[in-house]
Amino acid sequence: MKTVIIGGSATGMGVAAKLKRLDHESEIIVIQDKEYVSLGACGIPYYVGHNFENPETLIARKIEKFEESGISVLSKTKVKNIDFDNKVISFENEKITYDNLVIAVGAKPIIPDIKNIDAKNIFTVNSKEDGIIIKNTITDSSKVLIIGSGLIGLEMVENIRHATKAKITIIEKADRVLKNLFDKEFTELVESEIIKQDIKLCKENEIIEFIKDSNNKVCAAKTIKGEIIECDVVILSIGVLPNTHFLKDSKLELEKNGAIKINEYCETNIPNVYAGGDCCSSLSYLYKNTRTFYLATVANKQAKIIANNINENKSSKFVGALGTTIIRFFDLELARTGENRMFIEMNNIQTKEILIKDKDHTNYVSGQEDLWLRIIIDLKTKEIINAQMIGKNKSVLRIYGLVGLIWAKTKVDEALEQIDLPYSPPFSRTTDIIHIAISKLI
Repeated sequence: MKTVIIGGSATGMGVAAKLKRLDHESEIIVIQDKEYVSLGACGIPYYVGHNFENPETLIARKIEKFEESGISVLSKTKVKNIDFDNKVISFENEKITYDNLVIAVGAKPIIPDIKNIDAKNIFTVNSKEDGIIIKNTITDSSKVLIIGSGLIGLEMVENIRHATKAKITIIEKADRVLKNLFDKEFTELVESEIIKQDIKLCKENEIIEFIKDSNNKVCAAKTIKGEIIECDVVILSIGVLPNTHFLKDSKLELEKNGAIKINEYCETNIPNVYAGGDCCSSLSYLYKNTRTFYLATVANKQAKIIANNINENKSSKFVGALGTTIIRFFDLELARTGENRMFIEMNNIQTKEILIKDKDHTNYVSGQEDLWLRIIIDLKTKEIINAQMIGKNKSVLRIYGLVGLIWAKTKVDEALEQIDLPYSPPFSRTTDIIHIAISKLI
C-alpha cells in the first residue's frame, strides 16, 4: 500500500511516523515544499526573543531520521495538480501515483492588500526562515510595527520587548485585543499591560499604505485615519487561512474560507483521500458544528486518526475540539476553552454565567496575585460551554480541570460544587475560585 502525504508539518509527519509504526511494510512518501520538515512554528516568537539561539531547535525531527525509518521525503517540492480520478499527483516535471492520499498543507499567513506591501522588512511569522530574518533584523534602535493583536502578534510583542529595546507599535482593526478569544474584562487587563510596557496600541485602526525609502525598505505606514507611523520593521500577524489555493478548482469539497471538508474519520468527499490540521474544517466538541482550529494540538490528534484509518478502515474517530488556548504575556497568563461568545450569541444559546475575581493562594504566603475566572453554562444542559481565566504564576493552569469537566459534560449542580480540589497555602485557598464560581451557578 502506497500512501502519499502532501505537507511535512505536524499532521503530515505525524501520519507518516504513526503509519510506519502500524505497518512497517507500507510505502510512505511525503512531499514538502521546504527543505525541512517537522517545524515547531509555535516556537518562532521565542526564538526571536532569544529564549534559545539555534534555529534548528525549531525542527522536531530531521528528514534523515524519517528516511532511516523507511519514509521517503521529497523536500523543496511543490505540488501543482492532483488528478483524483486517476490518483496521480503532478509536481514540476514529474508525476507520482498513490493508493491513499493525505493532504496536510497547513495554513498560510494572511497578506493584506495594502499599497507597497512588497517593501523590504515586512515579515510574516510562519517559517524557520521568517524567524531567522526577523531576529537578525530587529535591533535596539528598530521601530517595529505589529499588525494584529491575536496570539502570535502578542507573543511577538513580548519576545521582541524581552530581547531588545526596540520601539513597538501595535495596530488592531478591532476595538480590543484578543477579541475573538477573551471577553472585555480580560482584554482590558492585557491592554493595561501593553501600556505598562511602554508599547503603543492603536485600536479600531488599520494600515492603508506602506511608505518606502530609496532602498525599497519600509520607513513608515499610513493609517486609515491619516496618521503616519514611523517603522523600519513590520510584522504581519493578522491571522491565517488554509493553504489550499491549489485545490480551489478541484473535486475536493472546501468551506468558504478554503478549509477542506472532512468527516469524523478525517476523510474528504473523495475516497482514499484524507486531510487534517490547519487546512481543514474540524468538528467542534460541544455542539458538533464545524470550525477551523489553527492549533497544533488538533493537528497532532488528527494525524493519529488518519494513520489508524489508513491502516484499518474507519477504526478511529475524531470526536472534536474545544479550541483550548493558553498564552503568556509578560507577567500575565491567559487561558480559555469552549465555544466563544460570538458562536453563543449567533446560535441564541440560553446561558448563565459568572465572573469571579479572587486570589490565587493564601495571603500568608508571599506572591499572592489576583485571579479572574469566567464560566458560562448552557441553561438547557447545565453543562459548562466556556471558561476563561487570567492570572499570574501559572495559576491559570486550573484550566486543565475545567477542560476535564467540559469534556466529560459534567452537570453543574450541588455534587459538582463539592468537587475535591487540592488545597495548600502556596497554591490555592481552602475555597478555590472554581468552587466559588460553581456555587454561584447552581
